[in-house]
Amino acid sequence: MTNFGVLWNYTTGGSVWSSPAIASGIVYVGSRDKNIYALNATNGSKIWNYTTGDEIQFSSPAVANGIVYIGSFDNKIYALNATNGNLIWNYTTGSDVDSSPAIIDGIVYIGSRDRDIYALNATNGSKIWNYTTGGSVWSSPAIAS
Repeated sequence: MTNFGVLWNYTTGGSVWSSPAIASGIVYVGSRDKNIYALNATNGSKIWNYTTGDEIQFSSPAVANGIVYIGSFDNKIYALNATNGNLIWNYTTGSDVDSSPAIIDGIVYIGSRDRDIYALNATNGSKIWNYTTGGSVWSSPAIAS
């Protein structure tokens, strides 16, 4: 079998549909085993993992100012310390969170299957506003500055 430049791999306890985010030499990725993983980008060793209340399916992590943000099927949006994986805050929506977060100017934007788009304070998770759409929000927000 030909090795196409694979430097390392890491096996989680479930399938991985989440796209990885890379910041400061760390790869962050969600798994359907209910965990978000932080892996050393050079050798693939696990730095930490954080277990959410349900699967992380389609939400991909976003990293800003030393915080990792991701959504889970437990209806929550999580903010974790990027270095050690400690929970900073979580925010509960009305349904699963498939959307990936986008962060700008201290605000996290993310959608939920509860039909709402949320703007949350990136530091403490307090809701700034929400907007109800006509259906479940699966897509991820895009930001232009």
